Amino acid sequence: MSKYTFKVNKHYTRADVKARCGLDPTTKGGIWDTGYVEYNGVSFLFCNVGIAGATGHDYDNYFDGPDLIWRAKTNTHLGQPTIQRMTSPGAEVHVFWRNDRRAPFTYAGLGQAAEVEDVTPVKVRWRFSEPQDQRKDSRSAERLPAEVFGKIGADHVLEAVQLLLDGYADHAFGPSTDYDLIATDDKRLPPKAVFGLAAKLALGFEVLPKHFTAGETSTCFRILRQAGYQVVPKGQQVESTPLLSESDQEWAEGKPKLITHLVHERAKGLAQAKRSQFKRDHDGKLFCERCKLDPVEVYGSVDGEACIEVHHNDVHVSNMDTEHKTRLAALQCLCANCHRFIHRQLKQNQNNLRNVDAEQAS
Repeated sequence: MSKYTFKVNKHYTRADVKARCGLDPTTKGGIWDTGYVEYNGVSFLFCNVGIAGATGHDYDNYFDGPDLIWRAKTNTHLGQPTIQRMTSPGAEVHVFWRNDRRAPFTYAGLGQAAEVEDVTPVKVRWRFSEPQDQRKDSRSAERLPAEVFGKIGADHVLEAVQLLLDGYADHAFGPSTDYDLIATDDKRLPPKAVFGLAAKLALGFEVLPKHFTAGETSTCFRILRQAGYQVVPKGQQVESTPLLSESDQEWAEGKPKLITHLVHERAKGLAQAKRSQFKRDHDGKLFCERCKLDPVEVYGSVDGEACIEVHHNDVHVSNMDTEHKTRLAALQCLCANCHRFIHRQLKQNQNNLRNVDAEQAS
């Protein structure tokens, strides 16, 4: 029987774990701030999944189905007593993980070393057992924790949609039976196939139908909708797409084909994908690329991110043809003020060109 009790999939800080062990949770530093620690004959393992640690090291930890593939500290080897104790049969190893350095850890369960590779650093496949009162049926036990899917960004969803629209079929997902994801005005895709492929792109390993569920209250549908896509019951007609931004209306006025193109792009998650990619590339921050305004810092709330808009930088919307496909690299994140300023300058430049053309023609 375990000496210490934690609930699987619940969140804990290092201080919470120390308190459970009867230690002072307010003390800082020492071995409890490292990747793993042994106390009272029990090992506690804290690891980052998919991100680098505080020291900048990224050990490429990841979930392979329900198992955690984990690397020990730099320069570790199988001959070290600590590694031998942790990986020995019957060892009590409590495993905690996170995919965001600012977030608490998620308890994965009691880990058993199913495989140990004699490499440097040591590589271990942790397999988890749960207390009897927390056991689930065999099917649900194969599902990945919902927190794992937090790495899926709107850009991953956009890429998955584009791959499936282009005919990509190397996946384990079949046609949907109950719901459709609205990809374009005339194309519908299976939501689980989109989500599974997006998860593979984000997590770096094969995500199968057994690893997650779908449905109205599922993480799958929530992430797809947050990425800007409609997920509807089969056969349901969809409402008209969202209105254009005020800036885009100025440029698209009187150009029906351009209006159709812009609405199509806005409705299918392009702006959400750009914001998601930008935040991942900038340590979770969304700021103006022109004036460097950080709205969360200015307004003291994540709601300030609403100030950041997405601008077509390389090919402006007024010059797009109806077949144009926008790449995320061709977009810019701008605060509302800079976005309006740039549009005003572009409009003024266009008016100046018209005046020059008119003078030359006269």
